[in-house]
Amino acid sequence: MRKQVKYIVIFSLIVLYAGTNCALAQIYVDTVYQIQTVTDIIYGNATEFSGQERELKLDVSVPLNAPLPVCGRPLVLIIHGGAFLEGSKDDAGIKLLRQDFAKRGYIAASITYRLGFFLTNQNLNCNVPKWNCLNATEESEWIRAWYRGVQDAKGAIRYLLKQTNDYPIDRNQVFLLGESAGGFISLGVAYLDQEAEKPISCGAVNAVTLPNPSYYDACIAPNIWDIPIAQMNTQRPDLGPVSGLLHTDAPDYHIVAVANMFGGLIAELFSEYSGKMPDLYTFHQPNDLIVPFGYSRILQGFNDCAVAANCVNMINRPFVYGSAAITQLIDTLNIAEADKPIVQFEQTTNTSNCIQQVIDPATGGHQYDSYWLRTTQAATFFASRIQENTCLNGIDKAPAISNPIAVDVMPDGLRVRNIGAVGIIELFDLSGKKIITVRAAPDSVHILLAPLSGLFIMRYITTQGIQVHKLMFTK
Repeated sequence: MRKQVKYIVIFSLIVLYAGTNCALAQIYVDTVYQIQTVTDIIYGNATEFSGQERELKLDVSVPLNAPLPVCGRPLVLIIHGGAFLEGSKDDAGIKLLRQDFAKRGYIAASITYRLGFFLTNQNLNCNVPKWNCLNATEESEWIRAWYRGVQDAKGAIRYLLKQTNDYPIDRNQVFLLGESAGGFISLGVAYLDQEAEKPISCGAVNAVTLPNPSYYDACIAPNIWDIPIAQMNTQRPDLGPVSGLLHTDAPDYHIVAVANMFGGLIAELFSEYSGKMPDLYTFHQPNDLIVPFGYSRILQGFNDCAVAANCVNMINRPFVYGSAAITQLIDTLNIAEADKPIVQFEQTTNTSNCIQQVIDPATGGHQYDSYWLRTTQAATFFASRIQENTCLNGIDKAPAISNPIAVDVMPDGLRVRNIGAVGIIELFDLSGKKIITVRAAPDSVHILLAPLSGLFIMRYITTQGIQVHKLMFTK
C-alpha cells in the first residue's frame, strides 16, 4: 500500500513582481556556486563533409545552489575552436569555460560539431607544423565547414530548450561564447537568421577530387573525422536551411548577446538581420596570426611567416572579418541605431611578430592575454543584459492576487486553493530540475505526484506577481 505523503510548508510566502531584478545581476559574474555536470549527451546526428554520419554530443553543467529565477536560468553555449578541423568540447580551456559560467549561475553547455573539409588534391608541402593541413581544395570548403557548425550549434540550443524537466532554461536569455573557429560559429548563430544570407557555396555545388594521399597520416588520421580517403563521398549537396534540421519542433528562443574570443565573421551578416541584433563582446589581439585583426584572408599572418621560411603561399583561404573589421562594419551600418548591436571591443597592445611568438608562446596573439580578465569581462557584459521574469509575457490577464494560495495535503499529491488568477504552478528540486508544470485557473487545482522526499520549490506565476513556497516532502 502506498505511503501517505506529508507536505509541510516551511517558508513564508514571497511575492515578486515582473520586471528586471538588477540585484541578481552579480550572480552571473562571480563564480560562487557548486555545479553538477552531465557529459556526452547525444543531441543529434548529422552528415559530415565526407558523407559520413556523425553523432553530435554536448556536456552541460548546472548550478546547484544558485537562486532559481522565476522563468528559468540563462543559457550560455560554449563553442570550441580548431580551424574547423580539430578541437573538442573536452579541451581543457572549454571545460573551464563551461564550469566557470555554471558557477556564475548559468546553465552552461559545450558542444561537438561537424569538423573537417576537403583538402587539396595537390601535393603541397611545407616544413611548418600544420601548414599542409590547412590547404583546402576550394575557398568554399571553409565556408561550408563554418555553416555546418552554425547549424549544429543552433540544433544544440533547440535540444536543450526541449529538456525542460532537466534544464529549466529561460528561452529569452540565450548567450553564446566561442573561441577562434568557435567564435566564427557563435557569430553565425547570433546573426545568420535569414535564408537570403545563406552563402551560395552552401547550396549544391560541384563535386571535388579526393584529397592528395600525402595528407592522410598527418592531417586526417589524427582527427575525429578520420576516414580513408578512398571512402570519402566527393559529392557536395545542398547543406539545408540556415537553422539546420535538428529539433525544429523546439520553442523559439532569443539570443541576447554573443562573446567572440579571437574569432571573426566569414561573411557580412548584419545588413540583412531582422530586428534588434544581439549585442557583441569581442576580444582580439592585433598580432593574431590565425584570424586577422582587420579584414584579410584567414591565416594570413601564419601564411606570411611560412613564406618567410621559404614556403609557398597557402591556397584557397577566404577573406574574413576580424574584431576590428566587425566593429567598423557595425559602426557604418545603414540601419536604425536601435537595431544595431551594442559592441564592447577589447584588444591588447601585443605587437610580437611570428618569430617572437615561436620563441616565446606566451606572447602569442591568437589566445587570451588573461583568461580570467576576458571571460569575466564577457560575463559582466552578459549579466548587465539579463532580464528576469520574461516568461510572464503572454500569460492570460486575470484579477490581481488578493490572497496567498493554500496548499493542502492529499494522499496522492497536492491541492492548491485560493488561486486568484490564471497562471502556472511549477515544482522544482533544489538543483533546478522541474518536477511538474500545471496551468492553474482561478479557484483550485489537484496535482498528482509520485512519492517525493526532501526540500522542493513551488512557484505560482501570473502576470500580477509570483508566489514562491519552499516545501519539505517527507514520506
